[in-house]
Amino acid sequence: MENKFEWKFTDIYKTKEDYKEDIKKVKEKLEEIVQYKGKLKDSSENIYKCYKIFEEIVEMDCKIYAYGMLQYHKNMTNQESVELFKEAEELDNKIDEKTAFMVPELTDMDTNTLEKYMKEDKRLQRYSRRINEILENKKHILSKEIEEVLSKFSDTFNGCENAYSVLTNAEIEFPSIKDSDGNDLEVNEAEYSKLLENKDREVRRKGATTLVSEYGKYINTITELYLNTVKQDTKIAKLRNYKSSLEKAVIDDEATVKVYETLLKTINEHIGINHEYTSLKKKLLNLPDIHMYDMSINPFNQTDTPMDIEDAEELVLKALAPLGTEYVNKLKEAFNSNWMDAYQSPNKRGGAYNMPVYGVHPYVLLNYTGTSFDVSSIAHEFGHAMHSYYSDKNQNVLEHSYTLLLAEIASTVNEILLAQYRLDNSTDKQEKIALLYDRIETVKSTLFTQAMFAEFEQEVHSRIENGEILNAEKLGNIYVDLCRKYYGEDLVIDEYNKYNWTRVNHFFRCFYVYKYATGISCAIDIASRILSGEEGLVEKYINMLKMGGSKKSLDILKTVGIDLEDSRTYENALKFYKNDIEKLEELI
Repeated sequence: MENKFEWKFTDIYKTKEDYKEDIKKVKEKLEEIVQYKGKLKDSSENIYKCYKIFEEIVEMDCKIYAYGMLQYHKNMTNQESVELFKEAEELDNKIDEKTAFMVPELTDMDTNTLEKYMKEDKRLQRYSRRINEILENKKHILSKEIEEVLSKFSDTFNGCENAYSVLTNAEIEFPSIKDSDGNDLEVNEAEYSKLLENKDREVRRKGATTLVSEYGKYINTITELYLNTVKQDTKIAKLRNYKSSLEKAVIDDEATVKVYETLLKTINEHIGINHEYTSLKKKLLNLPDIHMYDMSINPFNQTDTPMDIEDAEELVLKALAPLGTEYVNKLKEAFNSNWMDAYQSPNKRGGAYNMPVYGVHPYVLLNYTGTSFDVSSIAHEFGHAMHSYYSDKNQNVLEHSYTLLLAEIASTVNEILLAQYRLDNSTDKQEKIALLYDRIETVKSTLFTQAMFAEFEQEVHSRIENGEILNAEKLGNIYVDLCRKYYGEDLVIDEYNKYNWTRVNHFFRCFYVYKYATGISCAIDIASRILSGEEGLVEKYINMLKMGGSKKSLDILKTVGIDLEDSRTYENALKFYKNDIEKLEELI
C-alpha cells in the first residue's frame, strides 16, 4: 500500500533514464543558446529565440535540480543521491556559465533599439518583465571592462561571511555549565534556545553569559569581518551609482527606501507596546528585575499533547476554510498526493521547507513529531506550497518565482488563521493562554526584534557612509542602546549584551532582516481582513498568489490593498499585537 506521507519522485521523472535524458537535452540546448552570443543586438528575432531556448532550459532544470536535491535530502548519506545532487549542481553552474552573456549584451544595447524591438515584436512581451528590468538597471551597470574585473573578484565578495561562518561554527569552543543538580549542560548555538527556556533562572543566566561571552573573546575579529562587509557593500553601491547601500538593497528586493524608513518610523512611534509586554513578562515571571536571558522563558506551565498527523491535517483544513472551497480542496488533494515527506528518518535533512517544482507540484519536507509547533509547520509550509502551486499554474517558468518581500506572506497568513481557529474553538483556558502566548512571541520576534536588527544595520551603514570610523565598542553601544529603546526601561542590560550583535549571522547579508518584519505585517493585515469577512478579499488574495513574480512586488501587494510605504500596514500589525497582549492579560 502506497504511503502518502512520503515523496513520490516518479512524479518528476518516471525513471532515472528520463532524468538523464533531460540532462542531455539541457546540454544540447546550451550549445544552441551560445550560438546567439554577440548577436542579440542584431534583431528581435535573435532575442526571442535566445529567450525561448533559455525558458526551455530553465523549465527542464527546475525538474533536474529538484530530483537531485530532494533525493539527497531524503537520505544525505546515500551515495547515489549524493551523486545525483552533485550532477544537478554542476549542471546549474554550466547553465549560469553558458547563459551569462544574455544580460550584459542587452545592457550594452542602445536603449531606443531595444525598446523598438519590444514594441515591434509582440512575442517579446512574454519576456518583457526580465527585459524591462535590464533597462531599469542600466544606470547601475558599469563598463564592460569594469564589470569583467568585478566578475573575476565575485567569489571573494562573500569572504568575510564565510570566515565568520567558519569561526562561529567550527572554531569557537563553548565550555559546558552545570545545572542545580551538578549535571553538565552543553552550551552551543544548537542548545541555546533550550537553555534560555529552562525554568531554572541560574541556568538561563549562565547559559547566556557563557555563550555570548565566548563570542566576546573574538569581538575584534568579528568586528573587523563585519565592518569590512559593510564597507564593501557601501563602496559597491557608490560604484554602481546608488545613493546609498540601503537604496541598492531595497531596489534588489523590489522595495524602496521609503518602505524601510516607514517600517522603522512606525515601529518607533509605537515602541511603548513592546515596553508593556516586557513589563507584563516581568510580572508573569514574578521577578524583581528582568534581563535579556529571561525574555525567552515561557511563564506558563503548558503540556503539549502530541497530535496524529491526519488529525493535524484535518485541523488545518478546517482552519483554512475562510480561504475558500477551491483552496481547501486543492490542499486536501495535496495532503493525499505525496506532496510531503512527513516523518523523521535516518539521515534525512532536518527542519522544514517547500520546494516548488515547476510543471509538477511543490514538495514539502517536514520532520513531524506531533507537537503544536509541528502542526503549525504544516499550515506554514503548505502556505508556501499553495503559493507555489498557484504561481506555477498561472505564470511561465521565468515569472513563477516571487521575491523574498512576498515569500513569507502566504505561509504566515495560514499560521494566523490556524491559531485563530484554535482560539475560537478551544474551551480550555490554558490552551487559549498557550496559543495567545505563542502568537505574541512570534510577532515580537518577527516584527520588533527584526525591526531592531534593521535599525542597527541602517545606523552602522549610515555612519560608515558618512565617514565615521567604527570599532567594537561603538558597535556594542549602538546595539545596547537599541535594546533599551525596543524593550524599555524594565530590561536590565548586562555586560555581555554588548556582544549579542555578533551572533546575528544575517548582518553579513546586508539589509536582509527587514523583510521578516514587512512580511508578518502584510500577513497580519490580510488574515485579519479575511477573518473580518471583507467582501472580495479572498478572491483578490488568491489572484495575488497566482501572480507569482509577474509584476513588481509592491504592485502585487497593492492588488490586495497593501501599501508598504503607508504606515497603516504596520499600525494594523501593531494593533493586532497589542490586542493579543490585552487578551492574554484578561485570561490570566
